[in-house]
Amino acid sequence: MAGTEFDNTLHWGLFLTGTTLSSETGKYVRVSELVLSALRAAGVFSNMVDGVAAPATDKLWLDKNFDPAVLKEWDATGASWVPMTYDRLFGRAAVDKLTVTGGTGNAVVVSQPAGFQANRLYLMTPSAGNSGAVTITVTGVGVYGVKYGNGADIAASEFAAARQTVLFFTGVRFEVVFPLSGLSAAVLAAQASADAAAASASSASTSASNASTSATNASNSAIAAATSVAALPFNFSTTTTDADPGAGIFRLNNAAPGSATAAYIDNVDSDGLTATVVLDTWDDSTNPVRGALTIRSKTNATIRHTYNITGSVVDGTGYRKLTLAYVGGSGTLANGAAHWLIFSRAGDAGEVTLAGTQTLTNKTLSSPTITGTLNAQGSIVATNTSGAVGAAPTLELYRDAVVTGNIGIIRFPGKNAAGTKIIYGDIVTTIMNNVAGSESSILDFRTYWGGAYAVKFTIGSGFWMNGAAGGDPGTGKINATELQQNGVPVATAITTAQGVAKAWVNFNGTGMVAIRDSFNVTSITDNGTGDYTLNLGVTMGNSNYAAVGSARSDAGAGAYNVGCVQTITQNTTTCQIRTRAVNNTALDCDITNVAIFGD
Repeated sequence: MAGTEFDNTLHWGLFLTGTTLSSETGKYVRVSELVLSALRAAGVFSNMVDGVAAPATDKLWLDKNFDPAVLKEWDATGASWVPMTYDRLFGRAAVDKLTVTGGTGNAVVVSQPAGFQANRLYLMTPSAGNSGAVTITVTGVGVYGVKYGNGADIAASEFAAARQTVLFFTGVRFEVVFPLSGLSAAVLAAQASADAAAASASSASTSASNASTSATNASNSAIAAATSVAALPFNFSTTTTDADPGAGIFRLNNAAPGSATAAYIDNVDSDGLTATVVLDTWDDSTNPVRGALTIRSKTNATIRHTYNITGSVVDGTGYRKLTLAYVGGSGTLANGAAHWLIFSRAGDAGEVTLAGTQTLTNKTLSSPTITGTLNAQGSIVATNTSGAVGAAPTLELYRDAVVTGNIGIIRFPGKNAAGTKIIYGDIVTTIMNNVAGSESSILDFRTYWGGAYAVKFTIGSGFWMNGAAGGDPGTGKINATELQQNGVPVATAITTAQGVAKAWVNFNGTGMVAIRDSFNVTSITDNGTGDYTLNLGVTMGNSNYAAVGSARSDAGAGAYNVGCVQTITQNTTTCQIRTRAVNNTALDCDITNVAIFGD
């Protein structure tokens, strides 16, 4: 036969159901059905179902409503069963082309490709960039949204004129396979370099000079791409007015690049793409210097100027305004010349979140803020190498709030024998008065002793021990329940020290004896005229002590008689004395003083 080996409408195949050919075992079937059945038996078309009723949509259907039967598959796009073709059977892994025939950047119209079906890749070259969500109308089929893989609408500038994009058709929508957001700005700049190189190759056929210039352009672009975090294409304007410079144009506020302190950049770059999404990130750093902006010529690598961005990006309605501080550069920015705007972001200042365990070996942290608890294994060492007077390492515990009460604690915890964490000591600062001009505070020293945790002493205006009545004694004073010297109460030490009176008394011996003041003399027994026994409170170490005294008697008219004090009997608990006139007669004196020294 001329065209095919079999004509499915004319030829039949013999199908033997047994081992002996008869009218019962021999069946004639269409050649196509015989071949398909054989393929199904071999496992190739294991999902094929034959019959007059359509099967589930995930099956192949050998539709026997026709003679010869027709092999079909479910087309989700048209919601119908369609004949299986070569393209449908073998072209699933191929990338088909969507030809743009009209529409806008946000509403693209394409012609229906041959074998348009779900679960297939398509290549499309937009004729315009998009500014927001996009739909694609497939002529004669339907309208489908364009999404990212997560179902979100695509961002502005995802599509650009003459920039190819690969789409996956799910049957209900198109999904962008390689989102622009997944490509770094450096890749975009490199693509621009490739575009420039391609343009130079095209022009090389007519002008070697133009090819050389384009090659330089591509080289400079590649340099920009390799060294940039964000590179945007713009043309320079020598106008210095603070106003919208126009699409694809940027300007400075001074004709001399080194004197410029502001830049005015249009919201649309020279490729016709919206640049605000990128421009608005140039002030995201929390550092005073948000980053470095380098203006680099596309055609001359020696023309470049770098600035620090020192303020927020300002929306000037249709353009963005940047605050600049010149760093350095070279070359003249020519009016209308093409440039790259290359931005490198500065790191954030202040808090840095270090999740989990971080190893910082030989790292310098300038004024870090630590929120929560700092757990350090080993020692924390603060060093200050300055030789200036007053310079020293400082540990500052700052409670940044207007409060009274505890504002800082240095804590010394440890484990007891049972393994329980115990606070063995604290140094606590407490604000007592926060009124401006009369601020006051105390410093408590607390310890754990005998199973009890309590304040042991406090420093305020003065110094006082826990348990001392009266609290703060005032500036320069100490308040305690007992003061000791070498383990002996000072009061006791004084009474036992040599050279210190162990007892003394001043009394009136006339009439009923009256003690004016005394130490360790508890009472006086009147034995008669000029005869007294001093009763001691603290027993003397022995009776070999020295008792010295003086006395006088009132003679009237402002005159006094001198009295002599004599010791008569010395015991460890008593001392008997007598007072006599100069003629040795007994005399009661109105002032009698006695002091006792010894052990």
